[in-house]
Amino acid sequence: MTFQTTQSPAARRVVRGLVIGSVLVALAGCGVARNVGGAVGIGSASPRGANRLEVNGVTYRSKLDISGDARRDLTITVRPFRANPETALEAGRYRATVYCLRKFGSSETAWTVGPDTPIDQLPITDDSVTLRGTCTAR
Repeated sequence: MTFQTTQSPAARRVVRGLVIGSVLVALAGCGVARNVGGAVGIGSASPRGANRLEVNGVTYRSKLDISGDARRDLTITVRPFRANPETALEAGRYRATVYCLRKFGSSETAWTVGPDTPIDQLPITDDSVTLRGTCTAR
């Protein structure tokens, strides 16, 4: 005995719309749409990471300069430093973590001047602090 179902064209369109909608929701939930958008030049994904981080109403801006043959050597300048020095240093660490993780698959950074350096030994110019490190993975 065989059963044969017949669907109207309108019912097929509804089912097709539900399937497509479910796939889009699943992709959006796992971040694929954001990463694809960044890869084609739209959206917020960037292999270098975000240059702004807001913490407790203060926006920390960071500039990432990359050097070295393997593009592992980092110089990160973060401002404003005086608003909260510890948070500014963590914003710099975050910027390095994002870059190293996206570029090399690990967040490990060997700091020459980093977030754990005593504040009185940090290079502070105006209201900016400059951190230096190297991505160590791979």
